[in-house]
Amino acid sequence: MSLIRKIKDYYKRSKTTLFTTPSHSQGEFIPPLAKKFLGEKFYKCDFSEIEGFDDLREPKTILKELQNKISKIYEAKSSFMLTNGSTSGILAAMLSTLKENDNVLIARNCHVSVYNGLVLTGAKPIWFMPEYDRYWGIYKGIEANTVEKLLNEHQNIKALIITSPTYEGVFSDIKKISNICKQKEVLLIVDEAHGAILNFSKNKEKSALQQNADLVIHSLHKTAGAPNSCALLHVSKSSKISTNEVQNALNIINTTSPSYPLMVAIETTVLYLNSKRGRQKVQKLYKEVENFLKSLPEDIEYYTGNNDKTKILLKSTNINACAFADILNQKYKIEEEYSTPQAMLFITGIGTNNQKLNKLSCAIKKIAADKKLLKAKSKESQLLQLPTVKYTPRQAYFMESNLIDKQNSLNKVSGECITQYPPGIPLILPGEIITQDTINKIKKDKIKII
Repeated sequence: MSLIRKIKDYYKRSKTTLFTTPSHSQGEFIPPLAKKFLGEKFYKCDFSEIEGFDDLREPKTILKELQNKISKIYEAKSSFMLTNGSTSGILAAMLSTLKENDNVLIARNCHVSVYNGLVLTGAKPIWFMPEYDRYWGIYKGIEANTVEKLLNEHQNIKALIITSPTYEGVFSDIKKISNICKQKEVLLIVDEAHGAILNFSKNKEKSALQQNADLVIHSLHKTAGAPNSCALLHVSKSSKISTNEVQNALNIINTTSPSYPLMVAIETTVLYLNSKRGRQKVQKLYKEVENFLKSLPEDIEYYTGNNDKTKILLKSTNINACAFADILNQKYKIEEEYSTPQAMLFITGIGTNNQKLNKLSCAIKKIAADKKLLKAKSKESQLLQLPTVKYTPRQAYFMESNLIDKQNSLNKVSGECITQYPPGIPLILPGEIITQDTINKIKKDKIKII
């Protein structure tokens, strides 16, 4: 039985009077504005772990059945529903595989949640920098020979953590990387938050789960159409990781009151994606994005590397991309995901229709045709640097720190994580020595130092 059917049946058959949380009593009380905005159904399916339902911390019945159904759809050994985002999946992946002082190889362009996982686990990071595409101002995918070289240089590596596809949609060579990791007995954790619909696509790009990564995290809200904070954590069939350890890790960081409306959203999203209609919808999205790219004028370039086609990365030959994005924002009321001097990123997903794409296309054509816009050379985006580390993030987190002027911080040790959103990649981490290059990147006036 599905979760949504279980809830419907409860209302038809149960005569139980609930003195449990949540205190709105399944919609007996709804603030008037919330009732008008959200409606009654949201509240009616908002339960606690009442008699006849299940507990996400130790699922045995309906939630266990649902997670088993999801794992079969994704061809995983186990799948776990996450109602507080991919962040919880990344933290659980790290807590279930890493212990204090374990060496972990990490790409420097990982999401800030990876660095939070280092604080929780006490693992020792060994950073490496993916190759940088200066023309587009983005990091390229990670090559297998890079991983092999790093694993030969560093001993006793417990796990490798990478992001694929990246925020801009660039894929790494997961299949070859996975083979190397298995030969070296290194666990492979892939933050695939932006690749939640890959399993349902006919495109050549495959999910990391289909390429034998050990742990894979999906954000269903990024491209798959679910509400914010709906996500999944998968253990692949080829992995030796204990699913019990993953569940124990999730129980440490997750709320004891998971959202039933979000779990319903996860169920309905995955079932839709796996349906004939859902798979057709995914292919329709790819086709419409392809047609959009073909409609662009000659002086608008788009990224054509090995990337997820739901990510549209554009640049103009006539105007700085940040300035171009400002015109889109102010004049045409179109907001991009983010922009740098070199490129603009537009994220599409299941909810992106032709009307939205046509509006963007028309606006871009009008801006590109405006001869008043002077040609402006794009500045190069500021690159991340491999950090000089004095303390691990965990050590630094628990140390005493002081707040000082940024300009006085040169060669001191950072006591905080400073992150630019988007894309959520830290500029500096706790325990790093602050360089002049870092000072130039940080926009804050004051920073914490140890």
